[in-house]
Amino acid sequence: MRVFVTGASGWIGSAVVPELIDAGHQVIGLARSDASAAALTAAGAEALRGTLDDLGRLRSAAAASDGVIHLAFKHDIAFSGGFEAAADADRRAVETFGEALAGSGRPFLIASGTAGLVPGRVATEWDGLDPGSAAGSGPEIRRATAHLTLSLASRGVRSSVVRLPPTVHGDGDHGFMATLVGVARDQGVSGYIGDGANRWPAVHRLDAAHLFCLALEQAPAGSVLHAVAAGISACRWPPSLRRTRPGTSAGWLP
Repeated sequence: MRVFVTGASGWIGSAVVPELIDAGHQVIGLARSDASAAALTAAGAEALRGTLDDLGRLRSAAAASDGVIHLAFKHDIAFSGGFEAAADADRRAVETFGEALAGSGRPFLIASGTAGLVPGRVATEWDGLDPGSAAGSGPEIRRATAHLTLSLASRGVRSSVVRLPPTVHGDGDHGFMATLVGVARDQGVSGYIGDGANRWPAVHRLDAAHLFCLALEQAPAGSVLHAVAAGISACRWPPSLRRTRPGTSAGWLP
C-alpha cells in the first residue's frame, strides 16, 4: 500500500514510518525541512517537501496514495499561545484529505488524544463521541476535528481516530514521565500526587506505531482506537486481530 504520512519525522511518525515499511508498505512522508527530508530518506521513505498550509500539495499527495495517516500538528505554535490557530490548521488539513479521499474507500487515520475525555474514571472508545461535546475553543476544536474524521465514513472514506495517551514514551524520550523517572533516579525517591491512587495512561511509541499500522490495514470505517498500555484500557480487539505486543492493550469501536 502506498501511504502518505504527515508528521512522518516526529516523535510518533518516526516510529510509524519504519513500522509501515517493515509491513511491506511504501511510505511518502511530508517534510518541512531538509533535515526531516533526509531523515525520511534514511528510513527508506520518500520525502515530499511541504507544510500543513500547502493544502493543494496535501490534496494531490492524498489522491495519489492508497491511504493517509495524519500525525502532524503545529506544536510550536500551540505551545506558544496559538493553540486555536494550530487546531484550525489541523482541521483544514483534515477537510482537504476528506475531499481527496471521498468515495474511494481508502483508509484515513488521524492522531487524537485520551486526555480530558471523562475525568474521574477510566475512558473507553465509546466516550467522547457526542459531537455536541466538542464545541468551544482550544482542545475542543481538535476534538471536533476527530468527529469530522469519523463522519467521513459516511462519505466513503475508511476513516479512524487513534487516541494517544498524554505520555507516549520510548528511547530518547524527554517528556513528562521521563522527567519524573530522572528525578527519582537522581534523588532516590519518587514523588506522587495525593495518595498515589491516580491513574496516568501511557504507551510505548513502538506499540502506538504498531496500532497505526494495524488500523491502516484493517480498521473498519468510523473506528475509534485507544493506544493505551499497562492495562488501563480494556482490550476490545476482535480475537482474530489480536496482534498487539505483550503488555499492551488497544481496541477499536466499529
